[in-house]
Amino acid sequence: MKHKPMPIAVAISGLLYWGLLVYWVRDDLQAGFDTAGGEAAIFGLIFSVVYVAYVMACLMIDMPEGLKTMPVVGRYGKLLAWLAMLGLSAWYVRPSAWGGYEEGVGFFLVGICLLGFGAAAIITCFMWGGDDSSRLYALHRFVDVYPTITKPERHVRFNEKMWTTTFVLIIYFAMTNVMLYGLSGQALDLFSGFRSIMAGASGTIMHLGIGPIVTGSIIMQLFAGAKIIRLDLSNSEDKAMYQGVQKLLVLIMIPIESIPQTYGFLDPQEFLIDSYGLGWANFVIVAQLFAGSYLVFLLDELGEQVGYWFRYFVVHRCWCCPVDLCRYALTTPNNCRFGVLCAEPASRYTSNDFLHVQDSDEWRNDIAQWIRNDSVG
Repeated sequence: MKHKPMPIAVAISGLLYWGLLVYWVRDDLQAGFDTAGGEAAIFGLIFSVVYVAYVMACLMIDMPEGLKTMPVVGRYGKLLAWLAMLGLSAWYVRPSAWGGYEEGVGFFLVGICLLGFGAAAIITCFMWGGDDSSRLYALHRFVDVYPTITKPERHVRFNEKMWTTTFVLIIYFAMTNVMLYGLSGQALDLFSGFRSIMAGASGTIMHLGIGPIVTGSIIMQLFAGAKIIRLDLSNSEDKAMYQGVQKLLVLIMIPIESIPQTYGFLDPQEFLIDSYGLGWANFVIVAQLFAGSYLVFLLDELGEQVGYWFRYFVVHRCWCCPVDLCRYALTTPNNCRFGVLCAEPASRYTSNDFLHVQDSDEWRNDIAQWIRNDSVG
């Protein structure tokens, strides 16, 4: 099906984004252009146009053939230019002690750099015209270059999966004991009772747990199920595009979930505020949350491709069956008492049989035989 650009949707998206930015700095604009806040607001609005236009150009246009052959520029040119724009934003809102306008940290780093990237991706999809099944193919240049963990072409044996999963779990539980640097001792986690649901640990770099991963997955599944995203997941190309866009959504969801909590109740220590200002003190907390959540995202992908599904283990905190058997194993008081990871149930067992046969020798023999076959194969 031939897709055509949607100028009305492009106009609405642009009005919503830049209307949000104008509303964000409305007080500075009313104060006058001769003030530091007014000057920063005008510069930020102009810079946002340039930034969004550049991101859209990166998503829509390939590098010129003459630049592609250059060793560094051809491969990392777009990324380096994007990092330079981020550096310019950070330099403009550097701490006041260094001569910057630190009150604009949120506006520049969140409003322009983060939300601007999302706005550019949305506008690019609405401007895209092609024969592919979904408008998400407008983001194929980002999906193609995004670093990912590929599934091994060879057969991965059971013991290799076990060691990979164990390694991933050790890193995860180690991160749950790494406290956030600069976090005030008076900080109160209003959602501490829900941390175990998302495998998080309050006050650590694992504060968000797998929340961004789950949220991004749910959003994509809802859009795909409602046919808002027209992708055939049985098709390899559509599935690759679906997974690539889901990774982009997870990257956006990490700061979206961490920023409100940081500005809400994860207060930084006074020495950080006195040294760098409130904006940069909060940025230190957000950066640690982003690093921890992104590392969990990579570990989840590693476990999914090489080992066993990581997110099931950290959520249930037990050696339980990660796929079809998981929902049945959790209904018993001795979750998977065999102490083994069974990724594939015996096909002749039904969901009702599972609750009755797991103590039998027949079930143990089937599991042992499957492990032996997997190790040899």
